[in-house]
Amino acid sequence: MHSFVLNDDNKKDLLTIAYRQYYVFLVSCWETFFRDVFIYVHTEDENLTNRLLGKMKPAADTFDESDIALSELLSKSFNFQNIKDLEEAYDDLWGGSFLQSICSKDAGPCGVNGQVADEFVVKNLFDDWHEIVNKTFSIRHKVVHDANYRPDVDIQFIQKAEAIFLLIPQVATHFIAEKFNLKRIAFSKDGQYFPYIFTVSEILSDDWVVVE
Repeated sequence: MHSFVLNDDNKKDLLTIAYRQYYVFLVSCWETFFRDVFIYVHTEDENLTNRLLGKMKPAADTFDESDIALSELLSKSFNFQNIKDLEEAYDDLWGGSFLQSICSKDAGPCGVNGQVADEFVVKNLFDDWHEIVNKTFSIRHKVVHDANYRPDVDIQFIQKAEAIFLLIPQVATHFIAEKFNLKRIAFSKDGQYFPYIFTVSEILSDDWVVVE
């Protein structure tokens, strides 16, 4: 998406196609991430799995683990492209209001843009994060299921959407890693290590180097 130039008339048709498909990409990455984390967490925490099983239909108790792991079977009970389903899937892990908690809780101190941020709260950066997520899901749904749908190209909105869809999974990773004592990408400064949050500009950077 970032390779397109808006004032280049030769690319306008390509831009509108890429713009629509970018919504599909963002939501698909979101879905894959939260589904895979769900599977991992329920593989590691048997008590959590048992609590969730108690809410499932009786059919969920009968399966052959040689064909599919129980955690994967449970993940198929939720649509991770749906906010309500996502909240329900993570309810037992977080005690309810998963996304609201993630976006309201301070992840600082952490590394951001090569510096240490003492505070990092998603809703302080994007107070409309929930509306952005819902609108992104809605546009993605229409793009996939309605061939006639042509959303207006809104670069400011898609920039906010990609930033939010990048930040929320990372912040969720931070708090889930804390809960399960998992390794994280860290930022080193003055002999201290801080969890790192990547920004869109860093993802786009082409001057990364590998150091020994």
